[in-house]
Amino acid sequence: MNNDVINILTMAKVIQTAVAPVFLITGIAATLGVLSNRLARITDRARQLERKLKVSVDEEFNLSLTTELRALLKRSRCIHIAFSLSVLSALLVCAVVMLLFLSHIQSINLGVTIGSCFVGAMALLICAFMSLLGEVFLATRSMRRGMIFADIDIND
Repeated sequence: MNNDVINILTMAKVIQTAVAPVFLITGIAATLGVLSNRLARITDRARQLERKLKVSVDEEFNLSLTTELRALLKRSRCIHIAFSLSVLSALLVCAVVMLLFLSHIQSINLGVTIGSCFVGAMALLICAFMSLLGEVFLATRSMRRGMIFADIDIND
């Protein structure tokens, strides 16, 4: 077989190998969309509460608004952490794809580096999902405390 044909076949296998991490990047992008939406909703709610806080003179009402704003701040921190970790994970997955091609083109053994980048990406993604889970716990705890649905009778 011709060397050019072998190189093309080898490159095709490298491309096939690189497709799996590209799907992972797509999944991370979807996660970033979810995180962005959650952060936008938290931000909108915080702005709404801040407007109410500026015009209200009722101390008890202001205290409940401040308590909810603090809960929203905690939630936004969790989302910010999850977002940052997800982006870092995506960057490491991109590095995996790039290193796969570089190792083939330059004939360098980067197996340990590629494996380390992939494991790092997965660890970051796990931490991002844990942070998202923490935000969901905070959101449901806020609902249980009646901060969001204070006007709704749950027994109906």
